[in-house]
Amino acid sequence: MTTCACGNCQFFDNQSKTATKHKEKDAGLCRFNPPMAQSAANGHGVWPMVEKKDWCGHFAATVERLMASAA
Repeated sequence: MTTCACGNCQFFDNQSKTATKHKEKDAGLCRFNPPMAQSAANGHGVWPMVEKKDWCGHFAATVERLMASAA
């Protein structure tokens, strides 16, 4: 059974430039919602940083994991 945690979710991104430069190896970006606006006038939107073990209600298993469990 897959644990409903960010590290197992299709919306978890630990490959982006922002995620890879983060010091914690178990961190990544949650790509479920659109990026959040920043308060600075010239600031760009950012996705929230999450850890692999975090859980939320938007969990969706990755396609690869679904295909592996169906076989």
